[in-house]
Amino acid sequence: MLNTPNDILLKILDVIDYGDNKHAFIDEFIKNVQLQSLLDLISTLPTDKQEEIKTKLSTNVNDADKVASTLGAYFTQSQMQDALEVASKNAITKYIETINGTLSVSQKQELANAFQELQTASA
Repeated sequence: MLNTPNDILLKILDVIDYGDNKHAFIDEFIKNVQLQSLLDLISTLPTDKQEEIKTKLSTNVNDADKVASTLGAYFTQSQMQDALEVASKNAITKYIETINGTLSVSQKQELANAFQELQTASA
């Protein structure tokens, strides 16, 4: 069953016969999604608040607790979760669109089945 982002990405990489280090790819993919969700959230703020939060985040970039605290001052947990969900779906969709032309019919069917399983599990 596909429960976590790692599980979903690993399933995709298995289906497409990804030849490089799958876990390194997944780690990088997830970091990029997290960064995109953060950028998406920040872009919803007024310009002055965007600059303010960027300054605060840049001074605390290596302190996860301070980053979380800073984000919590501007966004609700729900907003952060929603932004992460949207960024994840967009990134996976874009990746699949990018590789779609290289996939065999059976790989496309396997991916469709995996996504159907995911939709059924989350319903």
